[in-house]
Parts: sequence; structure tokens; C-alpha cells
Amino acid sequence: MNLINVLYFAIAGLITGSYLNVLIYRIPRGIPSSKGFSFCPACGHRLSWADLVPVLSYIVLRARCRYCDAKIHPRYPAVELLTGFCFILLYLKFGISAGTFIYAAVISCLITLSVIDFDNKIIPDRFNIIIGICGLLLLTIPGGVSWYEMLIGMFAVSVPLLVISFFTGGIGEGDVKLFAACGLVLGWKLILLSMFLASVMAAIFGIALMAARKAGRKTEMPFGPFIALAVMICIFAGQNLLDIYLAF
Repeated sequence: MNLINVLYFAIAGLITGSYLNVLIYRIPRGIPSSKGFSFCPACGHRLSWADLVPVLSYIVLRARCRYCDAKIHPRYPAVELLTGFCFILLYLKFGISAGTFIYAAVISCLITLSVIDFDNKIIPDRFNIIIGICGLLLLTIPGGVSWYEMLIGMFAVSVPLLVISFFTGGIGEGDVKLFAACGLVLGWKLILLSMFLASVMAAIFGIALMAARKAGRKTEMPFGPFIALAVMICIFAGQNLLDIYLAF
């Protein structure tokens, strides 16, 4: 492990996470993400470079806007730290390789759509498209998932969910598309594992909310964040989990 490379991926992840925060705020509001300057959501004041240093600005400003003293949501540094942590894990698992950068794009999409779905209960199609393209790019890497495993993975979960959604309406269209896109990335074995993990985590979270009386049986809960978390787990440790299961 090269500490300089670890530092590089950590910084790259923090900077990427800062940009993901821009997408998380702007996309649901229809604000172009590539135009204009960063601004405070509370007062609209243009932010300077000193206000935009990942994590550090949040600490120095004591989680307050320097212009209007509005509280800065802790989600901003959380997204930056999570992205940086994931980038480090990608380097440790795949080294400096094409796969590392492809998976970095996938994970960036997953983090962004998770927060957007949690807040707005929508999964923008652009992220599913990017993830799907990344899956196809993985075909160019030797030793990766084969094309037929990817093809099966694309339909292994998405088609059954589409049928269930058609008859019950209980599953969002965005969730179906997300499983299809992630199936191209993971292949059929790991996308089935992702479905299992996402379902278990969503059930535990829902039960916890009901136990705390913060939700009822009919409370609508976004599934996208659990799919994204499950897919990220499978990227880093999916094959290990399957090997442990098969060993028993």
C-alpha cells in the first residue's frame, strides 16, 4: 500500500463528494449543475473558495454560513467523507486500474441518487444510464464479469420486480431501472445478493422506525438508498460473502 496513493484517492474522493453535494441539491430543483457559482441555500450568497474546502470549511465555520449564520446540514461533510472513504477502499481493492475509476463513477452515482431518493423519492434516469455504461465498460477489463453474466444480471432482479410492480404498484420504476443498471455492473450472482441485502436492510430500518413510532405500516419508504448500499457492499465484498455462504 502506497500512502501517497491513498492520500491522492482520499483527496480525490473528498473533492468528488463536494461536487456530488452540488448535484444532490441542484438536480431535484432543476438547477443546471454545470452553470453558475455555489451559493448558500439559505441566503443565496455566493460562496468563496474558502467556504468550499471539503470537510475543513464545515469545521472552521462551525457548521454555520459565514454570511447569514444559517446552520449547514451535516450531510455535506458526511457525503464528502463517505466518498473519500469509498475511493480509498477502491484503491486498496483494485489498485490503480481502469476498474478503480469505473467503480468510482458507479459509487459516485449510487451515493448521489441515494440522497436524492431519500429526500425526494425519485431516482433520476441519468444515474442509471451512467451506471449501465460503466457496466459495459467493465467488459473491457480482463478477468471481470462475463457478458452473459451481465446480461442475465440485468434482468435477474429487474424483470421480476417489474412484474410485481405491474400487479401491485408497490415498487418504484426507478428502483427497477436501478437494479437493471447495477445488474450489468455486478452480474447475476451479486445482483441477487444485492437484492437480498437491500431487502433485509430496508426491513430492519422500517421495523426500527415503527418501533420508534416514526413510521407506520403504510409509510412510504424509498428503497433506492438500500439498493445503493447493498450494491456498494457487493462491489467491495460481494464475492467474499458468497464464498462464506457456499462454505457452509
